Amino acid sequence: MIDKGELKEVKKPVFSTGDTYLLDDEHTIYVWIGSKCSVDEKTAGAAQARKLDQERGGAARIITVDQNQETSEFLKLVNTMGAMKIVEKNIAKTLLKDVSTGDWAGFSEWKNVLYRVSSEEFEGINTMKMIQVPFSKDSLESEDCFVADLGNKVYIWHGGTSNVKERVKSGQWAREIDADRAGLQNETIYEEGDDAEFLAAIERGVDYKESDAVQLRAESVLEPETAADKAVAEIQPERKAEIREVTPEELKADIAAASKPRPPSASGAAPGIPGKVDESIITVEKIEGRRKCPECGNENKDLIHESTDKSNVILDYPRMYGKKYRCGECGVEWREK
Repeated sequence: MIDKGELKEVKKPVFSTGDTYLLDDEHTIYVWIGSKCSVDEKTAGAAQARKLDQERGGAARIITVDQNQETSEFLKLVNTMGAMKIVEKNIAKTLLKDVSTGDWAGFSEWKNVLYRVSSEEFEGINTMKMIQVPFSKDSLESEDCFVADLGNKVYIWHGGTSNVKERVKSGQWAREIDADRAGLQNETIYEEGDDAEFLAAIERGVDYKESDAVQLRAESVLEPETAADKAVAEIQPERKAEIREVTPEELKADIAAASKPRPPSASGAAPGIPGKVDESIITVEKIEGRRKCPECGNENKDLIHESTDKSNVILDYPRMYGKKYRCGECGVEWREK
């Protein structure tokens, strides 16, 4: 990278539109120029390329490559270092801060990023690159795949008509983003039409910090009751139920009732989710791809309604519930294992 007229080595193929980069394989020196690069950086890039050439006796070729005019030879060379990324930034003065794990650990300046993975304008899978697009649902296109880098999570979105090459490269590049950082980013794949969580993350914007972390507070009998304690008590009234001793007769009756076989549900699938559940709602295995009604086979996502299943308590504290679905065609309700 050209920074203040001098070369600075970068180890990842992250190209910013406001900067100039040199790619050197000893036989050829490529000068990549971003579309928003300043005149002084273009001049310095050419000068540094000539300097490198002269130091080796003038045997290398010097080729200028403008953004979006990359040749297949250039792209193949770049992809030997990893996924080529083009970002809408001018980061020449702060590249090490932006990509180092030191700044990443702070997490304070992180902005969510969305990349488009498309094979249409490239000759082969090894010449593909992913390009940053606006972090918006309007950027999504059915014929492409997209990678959403949310900081400590990486989401992959497969368009309904995307091809195998795009799906393979989006997964490969998402794993590279994961490997570049400490910890586990948990890349998750979403298919178009079954992507409510992905779309919700996009709607939260570039500043949202996606995290599964839960802030816990140590409990003590010496601490006064807080607003959080009162809120928990309100949503967990069953904790205040009176505790009484069970008689031997009642215990025998409970054992006998538990020993009786349960009748099958409408679809033949018995409820299999642990915890408190409503057995009138059928339970089915989660299938890959588009969700469909287990009774009538309806696959229209607009006629399959998702809601909170408060009869299925997944976690007692903090209280978390499962999900249930209702078919707008036949009216059957079900949950997924």
